[in-house]
Amino acid sequence: MGARRAGTVYRMITPAQTTYRLNKDIGAVVRPLGFYGTRGTWSVVTTDGVAQVNVTRRVMRSVGGGTIFVAVGISVVPVAWWEYLNWRAARWGQPAIPLDKNATSYRIGFVETRQCPEDSYYHLRLDPDRYPATVTTTEELDHAAALLVGAADKLAHTALDLLRPGRYLQALRGIPDLGGAMWEPLVVLLAEGGPSAELDAAIEDMRADYANYGFGPPDMEVEYARMRAAAAA
Repeated sequence: MGARRAGTVYRMITPAQTTYRLNKDIGAVVRPLGFYGTRGTWSVVTTDGVAQVNVTRRVMRSVGGGTIFVAVGISVVPVAWWEYLNWRAARWGQPAIPLDKNATSYRIGFVETRQCPEDSYYHLRLDPDRYPATVTTTEELDHAAALLVGAADKLAHTALDLLRPGRYLQALRGIPDLGGAMWEPLVVLLAEGGPSAELDAAIEDMRADYANYGFGPPDMEVEYARMRAAAAA
């Protein structure tokens, strides 16, 4: 399939072909790092937790052409967070959460979204001469692939780094606007290091912030943190 413009023939690429090409190229980069999967989702499971690289695609059409929006992201579940989730699930009478690729449904999320490089998303322009616009060019796809594959490589390394003991906690500490729901994972991860003045202060700040936001008191979170810290002492 081709479209002639200004004497040049452009090979046209559909959104489905775009997805196949990007998944193939990104998979080739992340698999050597230990990530396994298909169809835009690659995961690695270790004793330190679960990390995942994923590709999302959304087609937005308009009379003026439209775009194929593609983004690369990561999800990380440190094993300390997974253990807390299972303790909480048992307390609530819910099934245990396996330590597998699906555990990323329970990711913390606050650090991952702040670790994305600038080239982790791209808008591929759709051909405005075709309505409804459903195709883009190989040149546009090649450019997008070069950027997104590079971003996927950086993000895969970031995800693996965040799985290392203490690294997700260190990244959480570095968030300047820490507050609200961020206190729960911070307190849980701090508890892994045993009792400390930092843990005590975080618990007090969490109580105050929860009250300020109108949340219920974090008694369960505090109970777990105190128990875990005592066990780690």
